[in-house]
Amino acid sequence: MAVTDERRARLAANLNKLRAYHEIQNEMGRVVAAVNFGQPDKVLARFALGRPDVSVEWADEGVFIGPEAVTTIVRETIGRERAPGEMVDLQLTTPMIEVADDQRSAEALWWCPGAGTLVEGTDEPEAIWLWGTLAADFVPDGGTWKIWHLHYFRYIKCHYDRGWTDDTSLINRPNVPMHPLAKPTTHHNPYSPLSIRDGLPAAPRPHRTYEGIGWMLNRDKTH
Repeated sequence: MAVTDERRARLAANLNKLRAYHEIQNEMGRVVAAVNFGQPDKVLARFALGRPDVSVEWADEGVFIGPEAVTTIVRETIGRERAPGEMVDLQLTTPMIEVADDQRSAEALWWCPGAGTLVEGTDEPEAIWLWGTLAADFVPDGGTWKIWHLHYFRYIKCHYDRGWTDDTSLINRPNVPMHPLAKPTTHHNPYSPLSIRDGLPAAPRPHRTYEGIGWMLNRDKTH
């Protein structure tokens, strides 16, 4: 059977998508490692800071849009000095990555279980659970794939010894910007004994070209 130009193009596109999938997995792994060890410069190196609408939304902290806002919040949170005994340890599982057919963007989702240690003043360190989901848009930038939009959907944040059904003190705050550079949170619905889980963020789907950040909040599960 003859190998047509169309078949060659389709094979090349599939190989490029596979390569992109691998690169995106590694890039997000490097981001989470840098978050865990408090390395803001390594986090920021994985963002497409040349785009004016680059953004970060972290649980109920608000939405940070633009290179200045993203740089500021990453440096202030991940780059702050940590107390002895303080810990953040997030993990990445169940990658779901869809590279657009035009290969100019990708949508990605990971489940993100984790644990941590809070240290406040002279109190004894307190162990906590940190569970959520990371959703992101990626774009090719400078020969690699970088984060365009990142949204951490927190599901559980509670004290280890009390668990998520008894301790809801760490999961909810007023949905107002907590920082002068932040805009209001778009979605925050952590576990509560009084609520029903809503299945967000949505898993990315195959798509031809980028259609907006709204895929993360798509409740349509029919296809």
